Amino acid sequence: MSRPVPGRWPVDFGTAELLQDLDHEDGWLLNVDGVAQSYLDLADPTRLEFDYVRLMGDVVDALPEGPLSAVHLGGGACTLPRYVAATRPSSRQLVVEADLALAELVRSSFGTAGFRLRPGDARAELPRLRQGESDLVVADLFESAVMPVHVTTLEWVEQVRRLLRPGGTYVVNVADGRPLDFARGQVSTLLAAFPHVLLLADPSVLRGRRFANLVLAASDAPLPEASLVRTVSRAAGRARLVSGNALRDFTGGAAVVTDATARTAPRPPADLFRR
Repeated sequence: MSRPVPGRWPVDFGTAELLQDLDHEDGWLLNVDGVAQSYLDLADPTRLEFDYVRLMGDVVDALPEGPLSAVHLGGGACTLPRYVAATRPSSRQLVVEADLALAELVRSSFGTAGFRLRPGDARAELPRLRQGESDLVVADLFESAVMPVHVTTLEWVEQVRRLLRPGGTYVVNVADGRPLDFARGQVSTLLAAFPHVLLLADPSVLRGRRFANLVLAASDAPLPEASLVRTVSRAAGRARLVSGNALRDFTGGAAVVTDATARTAPRPPADLFRR
């Protein structure tokens, strides 16, 4: 496969841009409409540059050893699928990406070794996927830096849960800022569908000091909290884990989000992605 080419390309949901890392020739950044979507290190797919992706990787690392059967809803440049392929050889992975043109750009630029890349709207594709067979389902779904409404509801979560085998784990990336009302609603929604839920985020985000990503994990079996607490307390990119009663307190009584009640997800501040 030839090396990626820097440049800009029209895609279905905007304009994609591939930027080579000037400090690392094998590093590539994918932007869509100026919003950073993915960072890849072609020489080392275990390098996870974005803090929230590192947290998702931490959850993956804490799962039982061995290959995984994984479904990734939302692809970008497929950083996490490449990480799973590198750290858990022989894993079976499917990536569903709604932007057909972006999927083709990623396929031609970076390849799809270790996973299958399937164009399609995530919610429409869920009923067509194999039910009850996934160890891991990851949702990282954004259009123009905003989560689509139809992937924020209890009906969506219930469909995702049907993909999981007993003890399987659902991981979702949520973006929010003060007063974190959207994130609280998303936690309440997961708690309505799963008996075990945890939240991972930078303490400053939990205090409402900035708009950023929060990672949620859910399962019908106990999650590996003890190992995750040790991992996410690293010196760089430190995060806090919230679970149990503290997580229920975090919701502040926020209502479960349904198809009938869902509202537009928060949009990040205009200057957040300014270069």
